[in-house]
Amino acid sequence: MEKDMAMVSRQELVVAQREDPSLKEMFSEVLAPEEVASAMSGCFVEDGLLLRKWLSGREVPIGEPYEQVVVPMSLRDTVLRWAHGDVVGHLGVNKTYNHLLRYFYWPQLKKDVRRFIKTCSTCQLTGKPNQCLKPAPLYPIPVIDTPFQHLIIDCVGPLPPSKSGSAYLLTVMCQNTRYPAAYPLRSITTRAIVKAMTQFISVFGIPRVIQSDQGSNFTSHMFKEVLQQLGVKQNQSSAYHPQSQGALERFHQTLKSLLRAYCVELKGDWEEGLPWLMLAAREVVQDSLGFSPNQLVFGHKVRGPLALLHDGLKEVSDPPQGLLQYVEGFRRRLFLAGQMAKENLLNKQKKMKRLFDRNTESRVFCPGDQVLALLPLPTSPFCAKFFWVPIQLYVKFQSRII
Repeated sequence: MEKDMAMVSRQELVVAQREDPSLKEMFSEVLAPEEVASAMSGCFVEDGLLLRKWLSGREVPIGEPYEQVVVPMSLRDTVLRWAHGDVVGHLGVNKTYNHLLRYFYWPQLKKDVRRFIKTCSTCQLTGKPNQCLKPAPLYPIPVIDTPFQHLIIDCVGPLPPSKSGSAYLLTVMCQNTRYPAAYPLRSITTRAIVKAMTQFISVFGIPRVIQSDQGSNFTSHMFKEVLQQLGVKQNQSSAYHPQSQGALERFHQTLKSLLRAYCVELKGDWEEGLPWLMLAAREVVQDSLGFSPNQLVFGHKVRGPLALLHDGLKEVSDPPQGLLQYVEGFRRRLFLAGQMAKENLLNKQKKMKRLFDRNTESRVFCPGDQVLALLPLPTSPFCAKFFWVPIQLYVKFQSRII
């Protein structure tokens, strides 16, 4: 057990110095007694205690040399805690090092100061006001080739109750086409979510993967059992990191804005306007894909309010077209749109990664490493406040941002 420096007697310090192999070289270079008074620097022994004379380069013309106590290895961490503790304010490396030099010394002092401050838990929690830890490099989400094979699901709410009593929404999005769907729910129990999911699956088929957050309604035994029966793999996004479901989270912002505007402008019930708002949302071209979800799913532009206005002004009907010709054209348009959307998304991801990675730093963590995890306070509503807790890793992984 390490002894407190304040409790160490002079005689104990003398013994510790003599027994420390790292100080042998300093003992061999001590000044002769007659040289100590006139010397401006160097090691000397006073009543058995190893000391060192030192003078800062800035103070050479006017200053007097400091008499530093040479600290043995067994007491160095204790001295560092005194020099970089709560009382002295957790100063940085240079300030702590310069402060120590006025009283203490040992070989590779600055290296030890840097190591100690780098591993100081308080400094890791608080950091410096003008210094931020570089984020990990961006890891783009893999592009999915087949529509409706990878779905992202989430819940929105509580919302103001509709006339039918709905206060929540189950949102579903195809990761390939960004095609969104939203189903009003009175509650977000697992049973209600499975019932709404059945409506989506009955139209677009059974997916291979469903990605959700770690909410209890998505991690329940019932939900996992349903997915297992359907042969669907479940992926769970990182806790407290909604960016891993970024496409759906951005859609949530758009949908809430549309619902709010509908209720304010038309004074209507949000559930009644939801189908029309979803029609509008599916018509919007996705920046990352270059196409609207409707184009990528149906192979043509779905006739919405703007198309209705446009056709009314033109008053020109489409020429008749044979069934085979239409089907062939439909398949070709759908294939080309899918290929172009995939290429556009890959280009967008490359550009985003290139810009994001300019100021990042890749880190690899190994089993046994001590790291800090950012977790929400249990008593905080909506997980608005967070705190850091130290944890020990059991598996190796590389830091990255999704």
